[in-house]
Amino acid sequence: MLTISRKELQELLISCPDLKLVEVLPETLFQEFHLQGAINIPFDELFCERILLEIPDQNQIVVLYSLNYECKYSEQATREMLQLGYQIVYDYEPGKIDWKAARLPIEYGHQAKSQLENL
Repeated sequence: MLTISRKELQELLISCPDLKLVEVLPETLFQEFHLQGAINIPFDELFCERILLEIPDQNQIVVLYSLNYECKYSEQATREMLQLGYQIVYDYEPGKIDWKAARLPIEYGHQAKSQLENL
């Protein structure tokens, strides 16, 4: 499993603007704040179905994150995606608490409309 640091994520966001940034926490936590440009696909019993719908290209670069090092949702979700056949999946282990503490861009509220609204 590939983990990614804050600095590496910042560089990846610049060099690969098409990457998918996914918060795997429940929607209520996503609404509190999330990394700028992130979508929300909670790690729950529907995660695999939702991820396949939202990110059908298994060669797409994907970065998953959750709350912090102690929260293991992003690690578990990364494993699930690799088992589904996704090729380039990173786990931003420090999570959104680290990102916000570094005063990097965050957003509040709902994500943009996506395929997930059909589920």
